[in-house]
Amino acid sequence: MPRTNSIQKAREVASSTASDATRHFNALGDFNDTVLHSQVLCMTYVQPDVTEGGIYLPDDAIQEDRFQGKIALVVAMGPGAFKDDKIAQFHGAKIEVGDWVLVRPSDGMELFFRGNSVRLFEDVDVRVKIENPRDYW
Repeated sequence: MPRTNSIQKAREVASSTASDATRHFNALGDFNDTVLHSQVLCMTYVQPDVTEGGIYLPDDAIQEDRFQGKIALVVAMGPGAFKDDKIAQFHGAKIEVGDWVLVRPSDGMELFFRGNSVRLFEDVDVRVKIENPRDYW
């Protein structure tokens, strides 16, 4: 079965030796588009292609991050994201571009930016701000 562009991009991210955030941002390149309202654009976390124990992951395992990945990197946010209003109260919680977050993949609309899997979420669908994406499975 031939690799699609998304598999190739995921493999590039997975094989990079840079830090987790850097390798994801490098794959995206400059993002100059405007996210509107209270939307949050996130790139799905792609795990490294070699485990800490030295096992090389096949394409299927890396591609599964796209469908099941619950950790994402905040890439861009609309001007109303994470601002208290009559519907949502964030109680001072701050999320910024570059933060890792926990989301439910089915809550977001998947699309591809330069071959990378990204999802667009409502700010209220971001569940947890996390420090290290490798702590979660």
